[in-house]
Amino acid sequence: MRSALLPLLACPDCAGALRFVSLEEHPHEGAWLKKGKLGCEGCGREFSIEDGIPRLYPKGSVQAEVRRTQKSFAWEWTRYPGALAEDRTIFLQETQLAPEAFSGKLALDAGCGMGRYARVARSLGASVVAFDLSDSILRLVEQAQEDPELHLAQGDLLRPPFKPGAFDIIYSQGVLHHTASTERAFLSVAPLAKRGGLVSVWVYGSPGSWKSFSTNPLRSGRRWLKSILPLVWLIVWARRIFSDSLRLITTRLPVPVLYALCYPLTALGVVPGLKYLTFSVHPDFKVRLIENFDWLAPPYQFKHTKEELADWCRRAGVEILSRLPHGVVPKVGILGRKE
Repeated sequence: MRSALLPLLACPDCAGALRFVSLEEHPHEGAWLKKGKLGCEGCGREFSIEDGIPRLYPKGSVQAEVRRTQKSFAWEWTRYPGALAEDRTIFLQETQLAPEAFSGKLALDAGCGMGRYARVARSLGASVVAFDLSDSILRLVEQAQEDPELHLAQGDLLRPPFKPGAFDIIYSQGVLHHTASTERAFLSVAPLAKRGGLVSVWVYGSPGSWKSFSTNPLRSGRRWLKSILPLVWLIVWARRIFSDSLRLITTRLPVPVLYALCYPLTALGVVPGLKYLTFSVHPDFKVRLIENFDWLAPPYQFKHTKEELADWCRRAGVEILSRLPHGVVPKVGILGRKE
């Protein structure tokens, strides 16, 4: 941690300002602070700094399901192959932002995992605060030590430890639906954007009603699906029911056991026809393995319609600028501006 992060932080319990309580070394400007404590000026609670990361969990947040989420994502992202050549392209597509939008801006990566997109945002010229629940964030420590514009913090997206209006850009790519309430997570994260700041979010989509599904935006390469859209809607609903039924079992398995069972599932990811029964068709076996595990392991996995996300935006004062087009399975995403 560097002292430059401190003005952005707030107590996750009372929203009070934080200060350094004890440190192993003097917090001179630009120094990497590996270990110490932060104290809240409001409620007096103290938070540890370990491995250079402030651990800013709210009281009572580490319940059984949250611990399972922490464990599964730490297991997952510490085994992920690392940065991929496709990361920049995917990041820009999914945030719906132009590369130049990041230059000179302060961005919050809300649910950074092992930091693949935090690295992209830094390469585009943004100062980045990478925030996550699990220890997968440890994979960013080495870069953060060397890069004064990359900051790390751990905590809960339902009660994020940051001051309102602190960020120029907030992005959360496929994360909020893994909390106890996607709605609460969105309504907690969106206020962290400055007035006029940008908010980019996507969450797992629900097939929903026919009226909703039939008006979802499709990627240009998938517009031919319009001719068979009722059939696609039924297939997506069948896949949803199968997936939710399977997860009743997989979310209760020990994490190492489930990870092992994902190997044969991953092998099907290159078999014509059968590959669509899996949850990833990525060409890289290791990536497919992690993506299958990612689908089956987390205890929380909610799915939403674009109408739900639009309602949250309205309540959070976020004007929708564009919606994320998708393929067969809905991926509900928006780019918005904080009003």
